[in-house]
Amino acid sequence: MANTLNVSQALKAPGQVFPFSATIEVADADVFGETVRFSPAEATGTLLGAGETVSVRGELRCEAAMACARCLRPVAVPLRVEIDERFSRRTEGAEDDGETRAIVDSCIDLTDCARELLVLELPMRVLCSEDCKGLCPVCGADRNEVSCTCLEDAQSASEGTERPDDEEGRFAGEVTNPFSALKAMINSDEEV
Repeated sequence: MANTLNVSQALKAPGQVFPFSATIEVADADVFGETVRFSPAEATGTLLGAGETVSVRGELRCEAAMACARCLRPVAVPLRVEIDERFSRRTEGAEDDGETRAIVDSCIDLTDCARELLVLELPMRVLCSEDCKGLCPVCGADRNEVSCTCLEDAQSASEGTERPDDEEGRFAGEVTNPFSALKAMINSDEEV
């Protein structure tokens, strides 16, 4: 089975350290409404058996694909986390204590463990570059690629240098903002 390690040697030889290396396929995660994709994670470390439990210590490395907080371009974020987990054989009727994970048929599954550790390591927000200009709030163009004058036009319109060309308060050539209807409702003294 992928993402599993056979720990039978560690269970048979308590106190002895066994090195391991594994590639773990990590499922996409939904984090604050954004889908984060992970590259296959490389796990390296040691297994240490103690009776019916095995301690897994090591390191997990992969890349997460997240969206830039300003322009929504995909950004590759390198992740490196420490692994320090315990796995235990569960006897029938034993309760899950939340501290240890299950050993099933002398194998441990690192899938959930890896996903949880990587999600906790994700930054709150990422930028494609420090000088990212982001998206235009009026027309939605990527201002890193296109010179957009929507904000300057909106500022000159708010200063009263021009008069609107139509009854809805739009200027010639102005792109309709999806929030313009809300703005019109707020500006008029009607009850909503």
